[in-house]
Amino acid sequence: MLTIFIGGKTKESDNAENLFSKDYTSVLKGICCIIVVMVHIREGYTNPLQDAIGSFAYVCVTLFFMISAYGMQFSVESKVDYLKHFWRNRLLALLIPCFLINIFAFVLFALLDNNFTFKHLWYINDYVLVLLEYCLWFYIVMQLKKVIPISKSWIVDALLCIGIILSSLISFFFSKETTWSNLLGWRCERIGLIWGLLYYRLKPCVDQWLTRNRIQKIIIYTFWAFALGVLYLKFKTVYFWGEYLLKIILGLSIILWILLLTVKKQFGNKISLWLGRISYEVYLLHTIVMLAIIKVIPSLSSGIFILMTYVLTILISMGINWCSNKVVKQLRA
Repeated sequence: MLTIFIGGKTKESDNAENLFSKDYTSVLKGICCIIVVMVHIREGYTNPLQDAIGSFAYVCVTLFFMISAYGMQFSVESKVDYLKHFWRNRLLALLIPCFLINIFAFVLFALLDNNFTFKHLWYINDYVLVLLEYCLWFYIVMQLKKVIPISKSWIVDALLCIGIILSSLISFFFSKETTWSNLLGWRCERIGLIWGLLYYRLKPCVDQWLTRNRIQKIIIYTFWAFALGVLYLKFKTVYFWGEYLLKIILGLSIILWILLLTVKKQFGNKISLWLGRISYEVYLLHTIVMLAIIKVIPSLSSGIFILMTYVLTILISMGINWCSNKVVKQLRA
């Protein structure tokens, strides 16, 4: 169903070697960004189908973080000079699209209602801030590895995980009303950074587990994830264990279910890969597009509003992605 939606076919593989390959993660990001848009549909334009799909958006953000942590760990252990240009490459990749979108939004809303101040030009999305936080901690730990001889990889992994857990707990216990609210975002979703790190480290074992008795595990995890989902709906307002721990466990269960479904699939058609390449821009841009549509054509029906949001977001994201790639290439030269 999802592969039809993104415009291509999948091919069955005999093993799990394709899992978390570049093509696989690109397709996964493309699907996730489409789902994330659903959860941010503005009040007055929502509908039951959109609401049902959007309820899985937090799992998609968890997957975004998981893919990022996996990619960073893979790069630092496979590329000799990865840390040498780490900050230049990370900051350019994360911030150039962000600032280009800010400029686009500034001009757009200046034309529409003159209600966009200069401070919006340097706004950084809280998702990007969490990634930057992890980049800082990741870099510190990798530098410690040079200063303090750490022969065992599990010590490095433990330090990275401790940093993520502490930041997640701080995010949970500190009020969102503080001036640091943007830095404290995605309290449960940022645990996906741990899942990415652990999956990289344990990939052979996890892949073997995913492929062994796969059909039985798909059935089991379908019921298990459904049961946890029901529990979460009932207890999501219960402090800490309901709104935090249960949500994290449910997210992990759904991710394992997704991996079980896709472990032997080979992804990589032109449409799905293209969507994955612009997924970052789609994520950062879609709420701006929604606000602009509401200002220009407020009387749209739910279905037309959602369709127009997707079409315009994807088209503008293509332009932003093209521009950011050009800028990044020049600055890296």
